[in-house]
Amino acid sequence: MRDGETESEVAPHMKERADNLGLKICRPSWSPNTMLIHEATAYAREKGLDDEFHHVAAGEFWTTGVDLSSMAVLQGLAEKAGLDWSELSPRLESRQYSQQVLDEYQVARDQGVTGTPTYLIDGELMPGDVSLDDLIAAVKKAS
Repeated sequence: MRDGETESEVAPHMKERADNLGLKICRPSWSPNTMLIHEATAYAREKGLDDEFHHVAAGEFWTTGVDLSSMAVLQGLAEKAGLDWSELSPRLESRQYSQQVLDEYQVARDQGVTGTPTYLIDGELMPGDVSLDDLIAAVKKAS
């Protein structure tokens, strides 16, 4: 947990930003194993639906605390994002994308990424919870 967070609450500045946008955000009391959700994202990327899948999965995780390591949860998320579960499920069970995900993780680590979110703007990494004002300033500076 970060400074100012409890087991079920995010840091005050994150909560304030979410409240200002009319968003509900909570911190689940546990951290799921995210390997399968990353593998499902690799499949979604192949299908051109990775943005949709990410928004569905992140939204459910941060608002309701769903277990991203559960196949039943993954099925619901995949279907909600427009993915074909009958095609995705056997790929997850066979761990088809496992090595790809591990390789992508290592590339990110080698480039200095230590967590999420991390933004890369004009060759500079901006890790962590970055405010919209800071992101806009970084983009303007890079332009």
